[in-house]
Amino acid sequence: MIILTDSCPVCNSKDVEIKTIEYDFPEIGKSLLYVFKCNSCSYKTFEIIPLEDRGYIKIEYKIDNKEKARKLFLKSPYAKVILKEIEIEITPGIESKFEIRAIDDFLINIKNNLERFKILYSDDKEKYDKIIEKINYIEDVLNNKKELTIIIEDEKGLSKIY
Repeated sequence: MIILTDSCPVCNSKDVEIKTIEYDFPEIGKSLLYVFKCNSCSYKTFEIIPLEDRGYIKIEYKIDNKEKARKLFLKSPYAKVILKEIEIEITPGIESKFEIRAIDDFLINIKNNLERFKILYSDDKEKYDKIIEKINYIEDVLNNKKELTIIIEDEKGLSKIY
């Protein structure tokens, strides 16, 4: 999320640097690199805003071994990610950013979020049990006991699995 202010969101200092640089990233194309840095508390954030649209793409990727789970995943801020077998859909939101990480790390992050989220359903056994099933399924995928299909739908065509 771009910070549209002249003060730091952490310490409120006005001693900040804001830079925007146009850059041509090999995998993303022409983009605007936005950098915000606070000289008082050292808070720093950046965002990559693509200036090109490569068109809608849909990627289906089956994880059926550890090597496939270790592949790198470039997820654009416009990508919807579906974990088919466990019916999880992650839609892009206003604070979505580019992410590059290994697929197994992406799955661990989802599992950790589900772990935190399950407490909200502690009084609804059916929903709670479904969340536990999803957590266990992800653990089985990470331990090479089950397969998982990841579907990436990216309206700008900027996501990729390496």
